[in-house]
Amino acid sequence: MTGKQEDKSTETRDVLSTAQEDYIETIFNLASGMERVRVTDIAERLGVRMPAVTRAVQSIEKLGLVERDDGRGITLTPMGQKLAGALVHRHSDLVYFLTEVLGVDEGIAEADTCQMEHGISAETAQSLHEFLKEYAQLDETIRQRLRSSNTKSEFRFLPDGKGSGWRA
Repeated sequence: MTGKQEDKSTETRDVLSTAQEDYIETIFNLASGMERVRVTDIAERLGVRMPAVTRAVQSIEKLGLVERDDGRGITLTPMGQKLAGALVHRHSDLVYFLTEVLGVDEGIAEADTCQMEHGISAETAQSLHEFLKEYAQLDETIRQRLRSSNTKSEFRFLPDGKGSGWRA
C-alpha cells in the first residue's frame, strides 16, 4: 500500500463515529462466516432496527468503505477491509490485555473493550500490540506472577463507582 493510501485510511478512521466503526467491525466478523451479509444480519447482531442499519451502511458507503449489491449483499471495499482488520486486531489486543495481563473477567473485558477501542490512537494501539508481543515471550511463571499481582486486593484504594472520582 502506498503512503497516500495509508494516509487516506488513517484519515477515514479519524472521521468515523464509534457506531460506524462498530458497523464495519460487525460486517467484517459476519462476512467471515456467511456467504453474504444482509441488513437483517447486522441488525440482529447489533440489536438495532433495520432502518438504522440501512442509514449507517449508506453513510459508510459514501466514505467508500462498503458496497451494496442486491445479489451479494453488503461487502467491505479493500479500504474497508483494511480498516476492519485494524479494528478487529485492536479489539483482540485489548481483550487479551484485560483478561490475560490484568486478570479481568472476560465478560467485563469485552464490555470495556467496546468502549476503549474507539478512543485510543493508532500509536497507542501499536504500542499495546508491541507490549503484548513481548509479554507473550515471557516465561509462563513470570506471566503468572504478574497476573497474580494484579488482584483486586492490590487496588483497595480505588472506590467502587466511576462517579467516585478516584483520580481527584
